[in-house]
Amino acid sequence: MENLIFFSLIASLFINFAVGAMSYSGVNRTFLSMYKGVLESSVAYVDEKGEPISPYFLKDTLEDYVTNYFEENLTRYVTHYEASIYYFNEEDGSLCTSKYCDAVKISLRCDINYFFHYEKGRNFYLNSKL
Repeated sequence: MENLIFFSLIASLFINFAVGAMSYSGVNRTFLSMYKGVLESSVAYVDEKGEPISPYFLKDTLEDYVTNYFEENLTRYVTHYEASIYYFNEEDGSLCTSKYCDAVKISLRCDINYFFHYEKGRNFYLNSKL
Protein backbone atom coordinates (compact mmCIF):
# COMPACT_ATOMS: atom_id res chain seq x y z
CA MET A 1 0.00 0.00 0.00
CA GLU A 2 2.84 2.40 0.82
CA ASN A 3 4.38 1.71 -2.57
CA LEU A 4 1.14 2.63 -4.32
CA ILE A 5 0.96 5.93 -2.46
CA PHE A 6 4.63 6.64 -3.16
CA PHE A 7 4.33 5.91 -6.89
CA SER A 8 1.11 7.94 -7.11
CA LEU A 9 2.87 10.89 -5.54
CA ILE A 10 5.87 10.55 -7.88
CA ALA A 11 3.57 10.24 -10.92
CA SER A 12 1.62 13.32 -9.85
CA LEU A 13 4.81 15.35 -9.39
CA PHE A 14 6.16 14.17 -12.74
CA ILE A 15 2.95 15.12 -14.57
CA ASN A 16 2.88 18.54 -12.86
CA PHE A 17 6.50 19.12 -13.81
CA ALA A 18 6.02 18.02 -17.44
CA VAL A 19 2.88 20.10 -17.97
CA GLY A 20 4.51 23.08 -16.25
CA ALA A 21 7.60 22.81 -18.44
CA MET A 22 5.47 22.79 -21.59
CA SER A 23 3.42 25.75 -20.38
CA TYR A 24 6.58 27.66 -19.40
CA SER A 25 7.97 27.07 -22.88
CA GLY A 26 4.74 28.32 -24.45
CA VAL A 27 4.64 31.46 -22.32
CA ASN A 28 8.29 32.18 -23.08
CA ARG A 29 7.80 31.63 -26.82
CA THR A 30 4.71 33.86 -26.81
CA PHE A 31 6.49 36.67 -24.98
CA LEU A 32 9.76 36.57 -26.90
CA SER A 33 8.14 36.25 -30.30
CA MET A 34 5.73 39.13 -29.87
CA TYR A 35 5.48 40.04 -33.49
CA LYS A 36 6.73 43.45 -34.45
CA GLY A 37 3.35 44.44 -35.91
CA VAL A 38 2.12 45.01 -32.34
CA LEU A 39 4.79 47.66 -31.88
CA GLU A 40 5.00 49.05 -35.41
CA SER A 41 1.27 49.77 -35.54
CA SER A 42 1.67 51.82 -32.35
CA VAL A 43 4.21 54.28 -33.75
CA ALA A 44 3.43 57.79 -34.97
CA TYR A 45 5.61 60.08 -37.06
CA VAL A 46 3.61 63.31 -36.85
CA ASP A 47 2.45 65.51 -34.01
CA GLU A 48 -1.09 66.81 -33.39
CA LYS A 49 -0.60 69.54 -36.02
CA GLY A 50 0.44 67.04 -38.68
CA GLU A 51 4.07 68.14 -38.62
CA PRO A 52 6.71 65.42 -39.03
CA ILE A 53 8.69 64.67 -35.88
CA SER A 54 10.86 61.87 -34.57
CA PRO A 55 8.85 58.65 -34.18
CA TYR A 56 7.19 57.99 -30.85
CA PHE A 57 4.87 55.38 -29.33
CA LEU A 58 1.15 56.06 -29.18
CA LYS A 59 0.64 54.98 -25.58
CA ASP A 60 -3.06 54.05 -25.65
CA THR A 61 -2.73 52.16 -28.92
CA LEU A 62 0.34 50.24 -27.77
CA GLU A 63 -1.28 49.28 -24.48
CA ASP A 64 -4.43 48.04 -26.25
CA TYR A 65 -2.44 45.99 -28.79
CA VAL A 66 -0.17 44.44 -26.17
CA THR A 67 -3.15 43.58 -23.94
CA ASN A 68 -5.00 41.97 -26.85
CA TYR A 69 -1.91 40.04 -27.93
CA PHE A 70 -1.39 38.60 -24.46
CA GLU A 71 -5.08 37.79 -24.00
CA GLU A 72 -5.22 35.93 -27.31
CA ASN A 73 -1.98 34.01 -26.88
CA LEU A 74 -1.38 33.39 -23.17
CA THR A 75 -4.76 32.07 -22.08
CA ARG A 76 -3.97 28.56 -23.30
CA TYR A 77 -0.98 28.39 -20.95
CA VAL A 78 -1.95 30.33 -17.81
CA THR A 79 -5.13 31.60 -16.20
CA HIS A 80 -3.61 34.74 -14.69
CA TYR A 81 -0.72 36.97 -15.72
CA GLU A 82 0.48 40.50 -15.05
CA ALA A 83 1.79 42.65 -17.86
CA SER A 84 3.26 46.11 -17.43
CA ILE A 85 4.45 48.81 -19.79
CA TYR A 86 7.06 51.35 -18.74
CA TYR A 87 7.89 54.29 -21.02
CA PHE A 88 11.33 55.81 -20.79
CA ASN A 89 13.72 58.08 -22.67
CA GLU A 90 16.20 56.21 -24.81
CA GLU A 91 19.05 58.66 -24.23
CA ASP A 92 19.26 58.51 -20.44
CA GLY A 93 16.80 55.79 -19.35
CA SER A 94 14.69 58.20 -17.30
CA LEU A 95 10.92 57.94 -17.02
CA CYS A 96 9.17 59.47 -20.02
CA THR A 97 6.37 61.75 -18.84
CA SER A 98 5.60 63.40 -22.19
CA LYS A 99 3.41 62.00 -24.95
CA TYR A 100 6.45 61.55 -27.21
CA CYS A 101 8.23 58.50 -25.77
CA ASP A 102 10.79 56.74 -27.93
CA ALA A 103 11.45 53.69 -25.74
CA VAL A 104 9.30 51.20 -23.87
CA LYS A 105 9.82 48.21 -21.61
CA ILE A 106 7.16 45.51 -21.70
CA SER A 107 7.25 43.09 -18.76
CA LEU A 108 5.35 39.89 -18.14
CA ARG A 109 4.95 37.97 -14.90
CA CYS A 110 2.94 34.82 -14.17
CA ASP A 111 2.91 31.71 -12.02
CA ILE A 112 2.60 28.58 -14.15
CA ASN A 113 2.35 26.03 -11.32
CA TYR A 114 4.20 25.12 -8.13
CA PHE A 115 7.47 24.57 -9.98
CA PHE A 116 7.53 27.36 -12.55
CA HIS A 117 7.39 31.13 -12.21
CA TYR A 118 7.87 33.34 -15.28
CA GLU A 119 9.15 36.91 -15.18
CA LYS A 120 10.80 38.74 -18.08
CA GLY A 121 10.98 42.15 -19.66
CA ARG A 122 11.97 43.43 -23.09
CA ASN A 123 13.04 46.89 -24.17
CA PHE A 124 11.99 48.36 -27.50
CA TYR A 125 13.54 51.50 -28.99
CA LEU A 126 12.68 53.85 -31.85
CA ASN A 127 16.13 54.80 -33.08
CA SER A 128 15.42 56.71 -36.26
CA LYS A 129 15.56 60.45 -35.70
CA LEU A 130 14.54 63.06 -38.28
